[in-house]
Amino acid sequence: MSEEEKKLIEGCVAGDPSCQKRLYMEYGPMIKGICTRYTAGTEDAEDLFHDTFLFILVNFPHYNKITSLGAWLRRITINRAIDHYRRRSRRKTAYLDDLELDPGFEAAPLNEYLTMDKLVGFINELPDKYRTAFNLYVIDGMEQEKMAEVMGETPTNIRTLVFRARQTLQKKINRYLNHEEFRI
Repeated sequence: MSEEEKKLIEGCVAGDPSCQKRLYMEYGPMIKGICTRYTAGTEDAEDLFHDTFLFILVNFPHYNKITSLGAWLRRITINRAIDHYRRRSRRKTAYLDDLELDPGFEAAPLNEYLTMDKLVGFINELPDKYRTAFNLYVIDGMEQEKMAEVMGETPTNIRTLVFRARQTLQKKINRYLNHEEFRI
């Protein structure tokens, strides 16, 4: 841990506004990015971002310095996003016996027409449960057993949610790339 990071942590623990502002400037974009990934819209992301940042400032004295500051902030943000999801969840369950993709489906190739912004837009359009499961598994690399625990679902449901999220994204990407304006 660098001397600058130590000073930042000590200042945030002491409630120093200049250190809190520095924390906001340095780590705000990462926190906001995670919040945006886990919510459906900009307003939701903003609310989650502000709630999360306030939570971090209030709980800074509990920072244990064993993990890096960035990892600690990331973990808190993901946990707050999951809590946000839980509050909004409607607890519908779904089960699939067979989780194989439709044989007619082919993965859409990534090319100059599919930008990162468009892909993130497609992910944000997913239903809450699909988006959360997709983010936890694909983006954050969380194990399905842990996901089941955090989301309050069965492991089978988690596999189903991830499968359906991928399938829905695949359809959106294929539909987008097969649109008239991209045909040669």
